[in-house]
Amino acid sequence: MPTLYVVATPIGNLGDMTPRAIETLQSVSLIAAEDTRVTQKLLSAFDIHTPLISCHEHNERGKAAGIVRRMLEEQIDVAVTTDAGTPCISDPGSVLVREAVQNGIEAVAVPGPTAMASALSVSGFAISEFTFFGFMPRQKGELKEKLMDMARRSRLAVVHESPHRVRDLLDAVAETLPHTRVSASCDLTKKYEKTLRGPVAQVLEAIEQNPKAEKGEYCLVFEWAGEDIPAPQAHPSELSLEARLFDGLARGLSLRQSMEEVVAQGERKNAVYAASLRVKQLMENAK
Repeated sequence: MPTLYVVATPIGNLGDMTPRAIETLQSVSLIAAEDTRVTQKLLSAFDIHTPLISCHEHNERGKAAGIVRRMLEEQIDVAVTTDAGTPCISDPGSVLVREAVQNGIEAVAVPGPTAMASALSVSGFAISEFTFFGFMPRQKGELKEKLMDMARRSRLAVVHESPHRVRDLLDAVAETLPHTRVSASCDLTKKYEKTLRGPVAQVLEAIEQNPKAEKGEYCLVFEWAGEDIPAPQAHPSELSLEARLFDGLARGLSLRQSMEEVVAQGERKNAVYAASLRVKQLMENAK
């Protein structure tokens, strides 16, 4: 049975290419690459001559079935790579892996570099759990809403960001969650590698003053501060029927009007009526 190898490649420093990755890319019959031009340079550096086929985010859905069909018909092994790092992690590859697995083909990891793990390892934060969110929304309102959602989910969050947008991201964090601590790693394993750590305002200022700030991609680790995170407002359906009836009364509605409002929100009439009797009793007891 054929095998699909998910091969991690260097995120910048060719010295991070593992012997197993080299051996795998030499032994397979075909490499499905995010960008064949980028991967060809990598192959040339290690004297690898395996044929390449393009498989990126814009064509992966259309090509995955064909690649898997060819693997089965010709009984060949295939490797999937991205431009840098580990496929399928905020990069193409997952569609091909899923298609292969659904057709009985084993997917095997060939581990190696990933920006996320590298950034976490040098962050200085205590890491027992974290959440990875990939790239962030571009619109400021959507970005701030996303940040608040991220902070509610996990103490630590990891994101990727382009050098041209990292200031906007940190500015939004400073406005929305000002007590956040940040570890911002730039150009990991490459010439301009640098990690800035500290309160978000301090890191933002350091990036603004750094003339080389736009020399490489960023991987950022955020440690949220509890005092910045408001408790989420309960949806009406999460409140008791009695609480919703009392809310209507507090807004100047009669008890009947409050009942009609709650029924209109999808609750059963019998349940609302029973709750109204309890509300009446509570009001009587309070007199």
